[in-house]
Amino acid sequence: MRKKLSFVLGVLLVCALVIGLVNVSPVSAASKVKLNAKKKTIYIGEKFQLELEGAKGEVKWSTSKKKVATVENGVVTAVKNGKTTITAKDLSTNKSYKCKITVKKNAISNKTLSLKGGESYGLTLKGNTIAEWISSDESIATVNNGTVTALKKCKATITATVGSKKYTCKVTVTEDAAASDEPIEFTLWTLSGDDGSVPDSYMQAIEELKASYPNVTVNAEAFSNEDYKVKIKVAAAANELPDIFYTWSGSFLGDLVNANEVYCLDDVMNKYIKSGDIPKVMLDNTTYNKKRYGIPLTMNVVVLYANMDLLKEAGYTEVPKTINDLIACCDKLVEKGITPFGCAGEPWCISEYLEPIVEKTIGAEALSNIFAGKASFNNEGIAESVDMLRTMIIKGYIKASDMDLYSGEVAENFMAGEYAFYMNGSWNCGMFSMDPEFSSKVVVAEFPVINSQNSKIGELIGGPSSTLAVSGSSKNTTVAAEYAVALGKLVCKYDYLSGNGLPSWKINYDDSEVDALTKQVAKLCANAKAYVLFGDTAMTGENVEPYLRCLEKLMSGSMDGEAFIKELSKTIR
Repeated sequence: MRKKLSFVLGVLLVCALVIGLVNVSPVSAASKVKLNAKKKTIYIGEKFQLELEGAKGEVKWSTSKKKVATVENGVVTAVKNGKTTITAKDLSTNKSYKCKITVKKNAISNKTLSLKGGESYGLTLKGNTIAEWISSDESIATVNNGTVTALKKCKATITATVGSKKYTCKVTVTEDAAASDEPIEFTLWTLSGDDGSVPDSYMQAIEELKASYPNVTVNAEAFSNEDYKVKIKVAAAANELPDIFYTWSGSFLGDLVNANEVYCLDDVMNKYIKSGDIPKVMLDNTTYNKKRYGIPLTMNVVVLYANMDLLKEAGYTEVPKTINDLIACCDKLVEKGITPFGCAGEPWCISEYLEPIVEKTIGAEALSNIFAGKASFNNEGIAESVDMLRTMIIKGYIKASDMDLYSGEVAENFMAGEYAFYMNGSWNCGMFSMDPEFSSKVVVAEFPVINSQNSKIGELIGGPSSTLAVSGSSKNTTVAAEYAVALGKLVCKYDYLSGNGLPSWKINYDDSEVDALTKQVAKLCANAKAYVLFGDTAMTGENVEPYLRCLEKLMSGSMDGEAFIKELSKTIR
């Protein structure tokens, strides 16, 4: 669905806003002060973040019973079963707000377990608890995020630790696991190619892995995008996920992880991180509660495409590197009768402008937390970013008439020389490269930082979304995890070489046939410090529509920054 519109575009516009955009005055509306929860049940050892939303001054936190739960900067830590009240006092008004906390004891799902070698079983703790799982003897039974895998005939103890509390399960393995050359079959689900079949990149990767996994047979099935979204959710609800499956990172995979349907890949992925095959930042979008569950494939990011011929007309021989320089450049372009940016009126296109502006104003971590529902949209930095984007239109950095165009029309206009910059997804590299004369004029860059106290160069919108994961109920989770990671690495390679996305894994092969623009973006990504998934991918399904509606209102001129954050902080929680 998303073909993201100029990451840079938003930024440039932002610059313009920063330098002299006083045409738009935000409507100041007093935000209602309230806690993000009035009551909450948590389990011993668990932590919960309370926030006093809308508070203008310092907040003082206290607990009525420290033996039950403590609180520091809003972080509540459950200590002992019982009840307590957490109080947040807004020192600017001296008003207090309370949240009732109930702390319950944890319990492990099984205190004893009997398994045959090679079998797996998922242990759980009550509550949404982050536990550290260990085995007394990994040669007998291993444990990965609660999933126990039996190896050889003997006994072992599995221990889950939460804070200072420990919970144990005694495991009896009744027989040794089958020899490593025993035939293993895996079922793989993924999205289909244009012809409805399993994509070539998967078939090439599966064929290549036969040498390393001669005993593994993969039964691969492919489905259309919309059919697949339904099928995977139905399978998860019935505990019938395939051994290895394609998924989307962010909230989609997160829901499956929260339902204990996915196998943790920390043990396998750590090997590839240590070897330098994949940067840690590439795994952020599939990390939940500090554990890794996804294998990134190729990806896309929002970049700033610059037509250097047009920049030269304004006196620039390189893409501006600071926000002030970018604003000055836009002003000179407008004086020359050149439109700095092009933005289509589709909501996802508008988000391609706003999200980079927000990211370079409040920072990648803050924006990621907002999209993930860990923080509120009630953020003045977002309001400022919205008003910047509106000002960019007022100053002529973006044509208001372009709001009637579709994304493809705007891309064609950029190729025709109507805009100096085009903020959009990296997938455009292939199309631009089909016209060598045009692509030779284009340089790929990153949108400048707006607030250096919060953001920095190397924070990008996009990143790995297409992902492989392993079912926690697979009969051979250990082998499935090893195989799936090796498969994902190769699928990424073959997709990149065929022009289908950017590599999330290290390039240690010949890519001389890849077009020059894509290589520019790949180099940009190699130095990335953080990625924030596109908003309509990162957010849960019910929150996407309100977000897109507000984007449309923003560009129509019917919603300013304060109204934007007020509406979304009310509808998105």
